[in-house]
Amino acid sequence: MNIPAQTLPCDGCGFTATPQHIAARIRRLELATQFRPIHIGILFVAFAPPTAAEDDFYTPPRSSRFFDLLLEGLGISAAPAKAAPNAEPQSQDSDRLSEFQRRGHFLAHLSECPMLTEAQSAAESITRLAPNLIRRIRFNYKPKYIALLGTELAPLVEVLRSAGLGPSLILHRGLPLPLPGTGAKDWQSLFQSAVASAAPSQNPQPGYDRIASSEVGNPGAGGGA
Repeated sequence: MNIPAQTLPCDGCGFTATPQHIAARIRRLELATQFRPIHIGILFVAFAPPTAAEDDFYTPPRSSRFFDLLLEGLGISAAPAKAAPNAEPQSQDSDRLSEFQRRGHFLAHLSECPMLTEAQSAAESITRLAPNLIRRIRFNYKPKYIALLGTELAPLVEVLRSAGLGPSLILHRGLPLPLPGTGAKDWQSLFQSAVASAAPSQNPQPGYDRIASSEVGNPGAGGGA
């Protein structure tokens, strides 16, 4: 099949895309790599990054609801204003991302690109993108544990189990954890207890350095931050 010159295949979302789309994906990978642990203890997997580049988790984001709630759910809170009266908000966000990284946590997505259309269901997207996610998990991320975030990823549980990744999954009653701030009112305690179920002795010790920016994975097949 001939692909128009102005479009390229994108391994992040599985569609043909413009060079600008590919460049935006590479930029997201670069931002994430700055805060990636050398050894990932818990890999959090959400469905897709936000549409607006400035809202990306690793920016730090302009729209901070998901960012704040996920970090607070892990006990990584912003420093009180009295403790850091002159600290810039962006500096505090970077400090929180550094702590997220220090604990061996990393956030990835099933689709490495925003989902700009709802033409496909979540189940169809999982069927299309799961093989690439599994390659990234096995050969790139290599986490000790995998925590799926969001009910739309429920069909992914069985796919990962079939791929032999079942023992690594952190679930709640066999289902993905709720997205921060959604679902049950006690989501935070549910979230914390589920994450705590990963034995501390199996998690990486604090103090891992950041991966150098030059080590960003090949954005081609099997790439990813």
